Amino acid sequence: MTKVTNAVATYDVTTNREDLIDQVYRITPSDTPFMAAVPRAKATAVLHEWSTQALSAVNTANARLEGDTLSRAAATNPARKQNYCQISSRDATVTGTQRATNPAGIDDMLAYQMSLKSVELRKDMEAILLGNTGQNAGNTTTARTLRSFNAWISGNGSRGANGADSTAVTAAATDGTAGDIRTLTEDMLKDAIKDAFDDGGEPTMALVGSFNKQKVSGFAGRTTQQQIVGKDMILGAASIYASDFGDIKIVPNRTQRGRDVFVIDPTKVAVAYLRGFEPQEIGRVGDAVTRDIISEFTLEMRHPDAHAMIADLATS
Repeated sequence: MTKVTNAVATYDVTTNREDLIDQVYRITPSDTPFMAAVPRAKATAVLHEWSTQALSAVNTANARLEGDTLSRAAATNPARKQNYCQISSRDATVTGTQRATNPAGIDDMLAYQMSLKSVELRKDMEAILLGNTGQNAGNTTTARTLRSFNAWISGNGSRGANGADSTAVTAAATDGTAGDIRTLTEDMLKDAIKDAFDDGGEPTMALVGSFNKQKVSGFAGRTTQQQIVGKDMILGAASIYASDFGDIKIVPNRTQRGRDVFVIDPTKVAVAYLRGFEPQEIGRVGDAVTRDIISEFTLEMRHPDAHAMIADLATS
């Protein structure tokens, strides 16, 4: 076959308009399940403080003689806890020329970039809150850091053979070595839930990475269940773990470290903000505009014993 003589083809024309749709597609997810699940609190100083209270131990010998003279018991006083507010930010710079152009799917490139930066900042914060750092008061050359969730947990759950709980507010927990990495089991999860319950917590969610979410879905307890599903559906996932101490929602989290599983009582932890998500316009330099979005925040661990974690887990 040959082209018709003198027929004009697209190969001959240089003025055809390009085909670029007016839409931008983003694959990167923006979910932050921990921050979405826990309360938001207000910090009023760089060093954020709160009080925790525990009841005295049960006394099974609590019996008094009739007419007995009272022996006055010692009071159980609140404990004072603290965490530093950490400053995190993201910024974007766009030239004046670019702002004057008409990019596909974007009205204003600077506003578009800042919408991305706000999502990125929120994901940074999620990872920081669930990370493994001790608090640092900072100074003129060192940025303040908050004490993250991992570093608050002591005794509840389990770690690898060489892993260890944090020993001070300024210290991170000790991650297990490569030889300590373990496969998540149902017994590990049951033990962590029990630890939190025994200490007074009422956990309702477990945050897991993608690999360990699939491990939970494969727990042996599912093999004895029966559930009616549609003919076009294969049921291969578990979203709720019915423990002896209540239902635990199994929530996959793309942002946290995959080696950790957090068993959480959402009423006993919060994110406290000295400054929320605050946009700032930085001084113009040349023919470009820079904007910054900043947050000053900390983890308000209302009671560490209400939670548990399983550390040093395989991720593949």
